[in-house]
Amino acid sequence: MTRQECLTAFQSMLDDGYHCSQCVFLHWAQLLGIEDEFAIKVSSGLGMGVNHGDSCGAVTSTVLALGLVHGFSQGSESGAKGGVEDTVKEFEAAFIERNGSLMCRDLLSGNYDAADPNAKAPEGVDPWENCAKYCADAVELAEIYFTPTDIAKRPQAEKLQKHAAPAFVGAGAGAAGFALGLGTMAVVSYERRRAANECE
Repeated sequence: MTRQECLTAFQSMLDDGYHCSQCVFLHWAQLLGIEDEFAIKVSSGLGMGVNHGDSCGAVTSTVLALGLVHGFSQGSESGAKGGVEDTVKEFEAAFIERNGSLMCRDLLSGNYDAADPNAKAPEGVDPWENCAKYCADAVELAEIYFTPTDIAKRPQAEKLQKHAAPAFVGAGAGAAGFALGLGTMAVVSYERRRAANECE
């Protein structure tokens, strides 16, 4: 798909009420052979900057995916720890360079803090107007870390769903949203799932 087609696919999901985190993690999950429903559910708590206006869900969901491919599951794996941390930092730096910030409250138009129940968007401003762009940017900037060689080294998909510890690496406070996502359910149509996975 072209970038414009990718933007359209993400915007369609966002219009249906899904978070940026779900759009992006679904993309990576399909690349990694992880069940769609699991991916949508487990990433649902990361939206709106982990529901606190902090790091954008498109970023934190990508960090989770980076952990699945480049992360470690044993505390003694010091080399792997450094590797995934460096990868996450490189990705985040690239996202900041392109968009100016990682923070949801900074990225939303009008500096609207979606996590603040008293916040009001400036008149005539759609705070969410650029969210599909941030999703596409996260996918585009991180794709270099998901080469066929990288993916071939990952654990089997069914094991990933039972032992998701590496996904938490680098997520920081976002890990709480990842865990809380296990308690919710969301399902997207087959067509939209395929469209989200074909962004190139």
